[in-house]
Amino acid sequence: MLALAAAWWPARLSGIFDGAPFDSAPDAIVLGLLLPALLWLVPAAARDRRTHVLVIALLAWKIFSSAALVQDGLCVRVMMPGHTAAVKNWDARTDWRSPDPQCSAIVDRPLVEDRQFPIWLPFSFSDTAPALPDATTVVAQLTMSGSISVDQPGTLRLWTAPSVDARLTVDGHPADAAGESINAGSHLIAIEATLRGEHWILAPLWNESSLFRSLTTTVAPPSLLDRFVRPWGNWIACVLVLALLLILLAHTLVAIRKWQVLAWIAASAAGGALIPVLVPGRGWHFVLLLLLAACAIRMPAGLRNVRGAFVLLAPAWLALNVIDTYNDQGFGRLDTINFGNDWYVFQRSAYLIYMDGFWLQGGEDAFWFQPFYRWIAGALHMLFGQSQVGENYWDAIGVLILALFSFEATRSARGFRWGCAAAALVLVAFVSGPGYVFIGRGLSEISSAALISLAALGVIRARERQSVPLLLIASSVAVLGFWTRLNNLPMAVAVALFAWPLTEPSATLRKPKMWLANVWVPPLIVVPMAIALGMFLFALRTWHYTGHFSIFYGTQSALLAVWQDGMSFGEVARAMIDSVLMVATTTDPPSYHNGALPVMAGFALAVAALSGAGLVGRLPLPLVAFTLAAFASALIARGSAYSGRFSIHVLGASAAVVTCALAAGYERFTAGTTEARRSRGF
Repeated sequence: MLALAAAWWPARLSGIFDGAPFDSAPDAIVLGLLLPALLWLVPAAARDRRTHVLVIALLAWKIFSSAALVQDGLCVRVMMPGHTAAVKNWDARTDWRSPDPQCSAIVDRPLVEDRQFPIWLPFSFSDTAPALPDATTVVAQLTMSGSISVDQPGTLRLWTAPSVDARLTVDGHPADAAGESINAGSHLIAIEATLRGEHWILAPLWNESSLFRSLTTTVAPPSLLDRFVRPWGNWIACVLVLALLLILLAHTLVAIRKWQVLAWIAASAAGGALIPVLVPGRGWHFVLLLLLAACAIRMPAGLRNVRGAFVLLAPAWLALNVIDTYNDQGFGRLDTINFGNDWYVFQRSAYLIYMDGFWLQGGEDAFWFQPFYRWIAGALHMLFGQSQVGENYWDAIGVLILALFSFEATRSARGFRWGCAAAALVLVAFVSGPGYVFIGRGLSEISSAALISLAALGVIRARERQSVPLLLIASSVAVLGFWTRLNNLPMAVAVALFAWPLTEPSATLRKPKMWLANVWVPPLIVVPMAIALGMFLFALRTWHYTGHFSIFYGTQSALLAVWQDGMSFGEVARAMIDSVLMVATTTDPPSYHNGALPVMAGFALAVAALSGAGLVGRLPLPLVAFTLAAFASALIARGSAYSGRFSIHVLGASAAVVTCALAAGYERFTAGTTEARRSRGF
C-alpha cells in the first residue's frame, strides 16, 4: 500500500512515472496497471529490504518535493458561460478541493486537439441537454499562466486554431501576435483564450518548438533550490520506480522459474496486443480460444493457484485491453460523453461527489441509477485524470476477476488445468457476446459482478484458513457489490454458500442428514448480517434525503418489476421465463449466439443438479446454488436497454459449472475406457 501511495502521489516535477494523473502511456500502463499487478502477484517482494528502502526513498522524495518545490507546467483556469467558479478537471496537482480553484488543471504539453483541453464534462454541467456548439458559440474562457525560465534570448509566440482567440502577455505587457522576443531570465506569462465551436489548438511555441520541451515552465517563479534541483530532479521518481519494478520482476522470475511459462507469458502478451490491430472485433473470441492452450503448461507447485492462473491468462487479456483502449481514445484525452444516458449520469455524479463535495448524496437524492459505481468512477478519475482509461482498465480487471473466480471454483473441485479452462472460457464468452462494449462505458454491471466474485473468493479462502478477519473483509466486499448494483442482492447473499467446500456434491441435497456435516458455520452468519447492515445503512441514507426509509424508493424497481399490477399468473410466468432467457442468452430480445452457450449450459446444468442424480449430482453444491442465485434476480426484475449487460454477473459461475460438468464427464469416460481395456486384457 505504501508503494502504491508513493508511486501514485502527484509529483511536482513532470517526467516519466510522475504520479497522478496518469495522462501518458508510461504512467497509465506501468503505474496504473503493471505495478499494482506485480505487487499483488509476488507478495514476497514486500518482505525484501530493497523494496523497503526504495519505497521509503520514493515517499520521502515526494514529501520533500511537495513541500519545497514549485509545480511544473502552467496553471490553466477554465471558466464556462453561466458559471461563477472555475471548472475543475480531475487534476490532483491543483487546489481541486477549493470551491473556486485557482487552477482547473496543470498543463505541461501543447493542446493540439479538443480532447486534450481541460474541459470536463463537454460542454455543460447543466441538467438540460446542451446545445451543440457552432462556429460562433463561446464554449469556454481559458487562462494559462505561470513562469518560464529562459537561458538564452528567443522568441515566444502562440500557435492557435481559427476557433481560438488568444492573447499573450509577458511580464504584464501585451505581446506581439507575430512573436515576442524575450531575454534570458525568469518571466511571467499569461495567455487568455476564448474557445469557440470546436477544433481547437492552443500551443505556446519557443523558437518554433514546443515551449514545454524547450524551457522550464512553473506555475510560480522558481526559487534558487528549484533551479538547482530541476536539471536532475525529474529523474528521481523514474529511477526509483524502475528499480522497484526490477525487484518485483526478479521476484516474479524466481517464483516462476520455468522457461516454458516465461515463453508463454511473452507470446500470449504479444498475441493479445496484436488482436485489436489485426483481428476484426467479431473474431476476437475465436483467437482467445487459444488461451485454452494454457491448460497444457506445467506450472510450479507454488503457482497452481489463483496467482498462477493470473500469470497464464492476464498477459493476453490485459494487453488486448491496453491496445484497444489506446486505439479507442488514447491516454490523457477525454471521451465524448453524450447527454442524458447512464454513462453521462455516472460521470456527472462522480464529478459532484469528488469535485463539489457531495460525498454522501452522490448526485441523486434517491438512486434512479445504480448507486456505488459513481464513487468508483470518481476515484479512477483522480488517478487517471479526465480520460476514461482508468475505467477501461477497471472493467478489464473486473472481467479477469470473474475468470479467476471461475478458475478457483473449478480448481477446488476438479484441479488446476480444468480451472484454467474455466477461466479461459469466461474471457472467450465475454468477448463473443454483446457485453464487451461495456468495457469502460461507465456502467455498474462489471463492477458489481467483480466485487461479488471477489467476495466469494475471499469466503473460499477464509474457509480454508478458518480466518474470521478475512471473512469480515469478504463480507464487506459483498456489501459493496450489492451497493454497486441492487439487482444482485440474491447473488451477494449467496456468497455465504461457500461455507460448504467446493468438493461437496449436489447429491448432498438428497441426504438431509449430511447438509451440515462439512459446513463452516461463520459465513452463514457473518455474510447475511453484513448484507443486512448494508441494506440498513442504504435505507438510512435514503431516509436522510427523502424521508423514506426504503432500499428501493426512488429506484427503477417498480418500472422493471416482472410482476406488474393487473398481470395474470400466466403473464407473470411468461415474463419470468422471458427475463431468465434474456440473461441466459445474453441478448435482448432473447436469441442464441455462440457466446451464450456457456451461460445457457451452465444454467441448465445448475437446475438439473438440484435433482442430485447422476452425473449432475457430482457438480459442486455451493457453485450450483451460487449460479442459481445469480439468475434469481431475473425472476424479480427485467432489465432494459444495453443488450448483454444483465448477463455479465452470471458468466463466472456458469462457466465454472459447465467446466466442472465436462471434467466429471471426462473422468467417467476415461475411467470407463480404462476399465474396458483392462477387461480385454490390455
